[in-house]
Amino acid sequence: MRKSFFFYKELTPAEVGKTGTHEVYVRLPNNFDYETFFGNSGAMNGSVMEVNFTAQDITNDGNEPTTLRFVFFKNSNQEKRIPSLGSLFKSHNIQEGDIVCLESRIDGTNYSYYLCFYKKGEIQVNPAAVYFSKIEKDPVNAPLNSNIEQSLQQIFYGAPGTGKSHIIKKQTKGEDVIRTTFHPDTDYSTFVGTYKPTTEFAPVLAIIGDKAVETGREEKRISYEFVCQAFLQSYVAAWKKVAEAKGGAQKKQFLVIEEINRGNCAQIFGDLFQLLDRNDFGYSDYPIKADADMQKQLKRLFEGVEIENAESINALYDDRDIVKEVLSGEVLLLPNNLYIWATMNTSDQSLFPIDSAFKRRWDWQYMPISEGRDKNGQPKKWKIEADTQMYNWWSFIQKINDEIYDKTNSEDKKLGYYFCKPTNGVIKAETFVSKVLFYLWNDVFKDFDNENGIFAEPYDKFYGTYTRGEVVIAKDKVQTLLDNLHVEVAEIIGADENESASDESDNATTTGSSARDKSVYAINGEGNYMKKTVPLATVTAYVKNYPDVTASELVETWYALGTMIRQIVISKESYEQKLNKTSDAIFAKRYDSLNLPNGEVVYVYNQFTPERINDFISKVNEQSWDIHIEKVAE
Repeated sequence: MRKSFFFYKELTPAEVGKTGTHEVYVRLPNNFDYETFFGNSGAMNGSVMEVNFTAQDITNDGNEPTTLRFVFFKNSNQEKRIPSLGSLFKSHNIQEGDIVCLESRIDGTNYSYYLCFYKKGEIQVNPAAVYFSKIEKDPVNAPLNSNIEQSLQQIFYGAPGTGKSHIIKKQTKGEDVIRTTFHPDTDYSTFVGTYKPTTEFAPVLAIIGDKAVETGREEKRISYEFVCQAFLQSYVAAWKKVAEAKGGAQKKQFLVIEEINRGNCAQIFGDLFQLLDRNDFGYSDYPIKADADMQKQLKRLFEGVEIENAESINALYDDRDIVKEVLSGEVLLLPNNLYIWATMNTSDQSLFPIDSAFKRRWDWQYMPISEGRDKNGQPKKWKIEADTQMYNWWSFIQKINDEIYDKTNSEDKKLGYYFCKPTNGVIKAETFVSKVLFYLWNDVFKDFDNENGIFAEPYDKFYGTYTRGEVVIAKDKVQTLLDNLHVEVAEIIGADENESASDESDNATTTGSSARDKSVYAINGEGNYMKKTVPLATVTAYVKNYPDVTASELVETWYALGTMIRQIVISKESYEQKLNKTSDAIFAKRYDSLNLPNGEVVYVYNQFTPERINDFISKVNEQSWDIHIEKVAE
């Protein structure tokens, strides 16, 4: 059996010497099992337990042996730490927030140790200190040619969006999988099996004399029968695979439990809890007796099933004919090809905490927060759609997770890279607001004062409505939030950049250009406006009709109009942000300023082709604004 024990730690200011401490070190949690990690190699030195060991420093693909010392202040404050790391930290330029990983690999009686540092942002540890194990069982001497190269029972855990379900899907590709999801109403019967009403058709009988005779007609009847749920379905399928192997390599059967901590595990598993103790060959150490209803169903399902080399399994139970008892349904016993894997979000506020006895029967696979990568190991480079810019999704994840920790002093609410799904690599503004911001406002920051922070804007302000009531996302507010977070800009979008070439061509004033559009327009029968001046005159007319309108309301109303140029009106703040970031030399000429009665200023876009102006006129004339535009001259 091969084992690996991992310890990940996000280094604190004290550990890296930022708080006046006299040394730099790594502090280990109270549950750090040094006896298992170091193989009982510790020795008392006065009141302190010490272990001297050599670890291979594999940071940046290196392989440098490094002498380290573990100390346990056993007779004083019970603190566990690896001290005197000044020169090591200096050689790697270790700073606050960097990650250290210490691994113990155990192969039989051989122990080897590995050390690796990650810079802040390369991976994120959730919670800040994590201790877990990974066990690989050696199949060489296992009976029935079993192939237990993976953990039979393991829970993948971490922040939401770290890819827990994805890694299970990837690792079980091509295997038989039965999947279920736990929730507060899940119980033993819905996980294992229970009697349920079923509909059946039965012949209608007629009494003729003293005999019952079929009439040739059928009627529906309700009957009750025992129905297997996810656990028993997987259990039966696994044993049948054992029988089908006929002494050769047997297929695996996976039972995947999503969101295992959202249900009451003690109630859901009940007496199945005992089955989770597996022996070295992957079978349950302690078979349990099936109740009468389940026994009857299992006996029917296993009818005709034979296992050729049952003696190998029986030998594990003092030659008790355990296989016969399993196939008759008398006992339940997990075979060594039944894998039970589960996912758990550390951020879920579960009503039913998982007790330590249950936890001990699982291996735990931590899923750190890291940048998503494709099958070739290259960054996915997802982007967030905002107003006039696309933003780097990984940059946002890093920035927002720092903000979450600063606000909540907790790792449990952080976001993973796969928190939401993009479309062609772009997370739409609608998805970002409805999923990401909704989670942040309602599950993370709802109990914190945000009046002066980056989340000072109320959540409902990210939504507006079209004239006819359709909902629209306020992309300019999304952009403001991302800018306030200092999220990295991925690319510039918007009409001012993407369409500048056609704008300049259409509005050219080159002498002798026969293609120049000389159309003239009137608004409510007045004025002689060129297409470049129509938008400002139209918005001015709107403000005259609605003098109490605010800049924010005006922006949302004209965005909701749904014209080809979506951002006809933008706020002063948005205009200034664009002006500071654009590479367009004549950007300022593309907008006209408009002063509102309340003293606010907005900017109106003026770059219109004939196609765009026709679309603009059509949309405006459809509204009930008492504004009508018509062409009065070519």
